[in-house]
Amino acid sequence: MGDLIPKLILTGLAASMSPVAVMILITVLSRKNAKRNSLLWLLGFTLTLFALGFAGVYLLSAGGSGGTSDIDAYIDIALGALCLLAIPFDLLRSKKDGGPKVKGDMNVRGAFLLGCVSMLINSSTFIIFVSGLHEISRSNLEVLEDIVSLAILTFFTLTTVLIPIALYFLFPSRSERALATLQGWLTKHKKVIGIITLLIFGVYLVVKGLTGVF
Repeated sequence: MGDLIPKLILTGLAASMSPVAVMILITVLSRKNAKRNSLLWLLGFTLTLFALGFAGVYLLSAGGSGGTSDIDAYIDIALGALCLLAIPFDLLRSKKDGGPKVKGDMNVRGAFLLGCVSMLINSSTFIIFVSGLHEISRSNLEVLEDIVSLAILTFFTLTTVLIPIALYFLFPSRSERALATLQGWLTKHKKVIGIITLLIFGVYLVVKGLTGVF
């Protein structure tokens, strides 16, 4: 498991590069009941991510990942291809909007559900996250080790959404300007961030898979 952790950290950090999710969160932090709603948003986002992760590890293991055949290499190639295919989709979506709109003040249920939806529409994060699940499934760990590994992967995937929340809680009076600046920067550069992340990880996974096959 020692060799797996660095891979999970790097994969989680790559999966966390989600400008749209961060932009939605910053909008939540700019509204009424920001502390309560941001934590509920984070809870919805995290539970959705963890649930998808748990199901993903099970399905990958049931599908033969971790076996002695070349199936793991083909999974890497498929995930890499999905990353590359997601680039034009990301470009088209970027031209239309930045994800679900946050209208007015939110109640408890609305903040939680918005967190769930923010994760479900986060295709680039999910594809990279699945590559981390693949690393877990191919390691043939015990159940407890699977859960710990999934928790590590999930935590680092949350990095970019944890930072704005921590900033707001630590410096509530001074964070507004910083978060507004970050929102503007992400609006301007979200397309580039998404493309670069998907391109680098997509090429890496394809090369890794082809190396495993040949």
